[in-house]
Amino acid sequence: MSIVFDYKRKVYAIRDLPTLPVIAQKVLKLADEDASAEKLAVIVSSDQTLSARVLRLANSAYYGHRATIGTIQHAMVVIGMNMLKQLSLSVLICGTIGRGGKDRAQFWKHSFATAKASALIAKRAQIKEEDLCFMAGLLHDVGKMIIDMYFPAEGEMDHTEVGAWIAERWQLPPALVSAIAHHHSLVAEHFSQPIVACVHTADACAKVALSEEGSEIAPEVLRTLHLSHDDFFDTAAELRRSRAQIDSLLM
Repeated sequence: MSIVFDYKRKVYAIRDLPTLPVIAQKVLKLADEDASAEKLAVIVSSDQTLSARVLRLANSAYYGHRATIGTIQHAMVVIGMNMLKQLSLSVLICGTIGRGGKDRAQFWKHSFATAKASALIAKRAQIKEEDLCFMAGLLHDVGKMIIDMYFPAEGEMDHTEVGAWIAERWQLPPALVSAIAHHHSLVAEHFSQPIVACVHTADACAKVALSEEGSEIAPEVLRTLHLSHDDFFDTAAELRRSRAQIDSLLM
């Protein structure tokens, strides 16, 4: 039995694995923005905890609407359909996965920043699956969380493999599983997939934006997305301007 197969067997044997929230799955499936705006508001409103958190974020100083937004419908008008989706997915997943463990703030700060960068890059690169890119960015390092929670002594486990196995168990779309599995890969077969290239780039972009340190980005990955280094650093600058929003998500 290979060591990789043995690790996969152990991951699939986890009995108390956190489940991906049903509401998050419903939000992710809303691809047609025009047709689903009202439906999204109904879905978000159906969860009291999620509604309260989204309204608090919409009323935060970042949006400049303190104590004026009282409904999810109003929040959607103010922050937009895409942002409501992104906030909802982030609140649901950050509040469910890894809950009860050690402090996860830094982990989720990077994950949310990568998700936002993925959405920004998807828009620049004209990738239609912007929501899927955001979700892939949000979950790209979930394997690290699982290793920390269940296999802290297994130093040889690869978080990208573990993350992909977890995504398979959650029955996520194949493109999302692939992005989690290969977001560090520089194999052409992998980064030639737009969502993989998007998350690879977004991961580096988040590191630049949050740490203000340089991060190498492979030119061939940018070429796949038809982006330049200027596009990369412009996205990092735009992400850096969202620091207050990223921080408020974790309060």
